[in-house]
Formats: sequence, structure tokens, C-alpha cells
Amino acid sequence: MKKSALVLLGVLCAAQAFSQGLGSVFLSNRYVSGIGAPIVAPIYGPEPLNPTAIIRGNATTNGGAATYTGPLLLGTGFTAALFGGAAGIVDENSQSLAFVQSSTFRTTTTTAGFLIALTAAQNVPGTLAGGFGTFQLRAWDNRGGTVATWADALANPLIAQGSSALFTPTFPLGGLTSPPTTPPGLQGLTSFNLHVVPEPGVIALGVLGLGALFLRRRK
Repeated sequence: MKKSALVLLGVLCAAQAFSQGLGSVFLSNRYVSGIGAPIVAPIYGPEPLNPTAIIRGNATTNGGAATYTGPLLLGTGFTAALFGGAAGIVDENSQSLAFVQSSTFRTTTTTAGFLIALTAAQNVPGTLAGGFGTFQLRAWDNRGGTVATWADALANPLIAQGSSALFTPTFPLGGLTSPPTTPPGLQGLTSFNLHVVPEPGVIALGVLGLGALFLRRRK
């Protein structure tokens, strides 16, 4: 009798965990109302005078301290993808950061820098509804749709690419809890820019130049 009761309890617990489902969020970098709002985090292109520069954080014109001179991303030629996992991830290269969903950018100049927001909530691998998650938004030049994934973008250092800082919203993820939890926006997301990765040859020349300068000063 006791054994049967334990088995039944285990089945019920498993069923509850299964029915709870994955946690969910809304993918948007401009979220003006709802849980986690407001979020205004436009994404910029490379710096014209220094395309390898990496800038993160909201602009000085948007409540932050960063200065961007690159253009705001515009149109379907750029892709942004949300990666996420259970809260507590501190390494941007962690395998626990899994692909959630992607979108492209709006096509009008008045909404430049902002994604085409997805109206449906997106499930986050490795999380549970009512729990918390850590996220990173990544973006790249998709070269006319030929660069389909973040991994493809990383494989070519000449492709403009960039990512936000990691962030962990303070609101629980949405989903099948009791009562159901409303999916939040991406609270904590801030702006960032795309950049290109300097080729190894350029880096080597730079190192040699610095070395020559150092030797010249010693003489």
C-alpha cells in the first residue's frame, strides 16, 4: 500500500512538472507596456571610423552612458536572435545559452534599430514557467539571407556581428503555472552595436608595429 502511494505521488509530481512547461518571454527590444516594460534598446551598426569597436549599453540619448556613431539597423538584411537559459549563467559562451527565436528589423526609418516584434511568447529551453532566465540578444548582417544562424556569422569574422551583455529579468517567466504566469518582456536588455573581427594578419601587423615602437623608444 505504501509503495503504491509513493509510486502514485511520483507520477503526480512528474505530471505536474510536465504540465508546468517551459518558461516563456516576449522577443522585442522596444516593449512599452506589459510586465518588464519599458524596454527601449535599439541596435546599431559598426562604428564608421572604427568598425572593430565593441560598444554595449544604452546611448547617452537613451538614459545610458554609451556613444554610438554607427547607423541604426534597418530592414530584413539584419537578423537578431535571442539566446537564453536558466538564471545564473555568467559565461557568454556557455552551452546553456540556447537559441530561443530570431527576427529581423523594421523597415521604416522612424523605427530603425528595432526588431519586428513577435506577438507570441517564446519558450526558453532549460527553464520552467514561473522560474527565471538569463538571456543575450545577438545580431548580425545576414548577407541577404545567406547567413542564417549565429554560428554561421561567427564562422566569418568579416561579417558584422554583435551581442548584448547578459541580463536576467527580475520577473518570472511565463507559462503554465497555477495560476498561469504572464510572459514578461526582456527587462534588462540594453543597446549594443555590430562590429567586424580584425583579421589575424591585421592583428599581427599591429603587434609588430607596437613592438617596433617600443624598441625605438628604448633606444
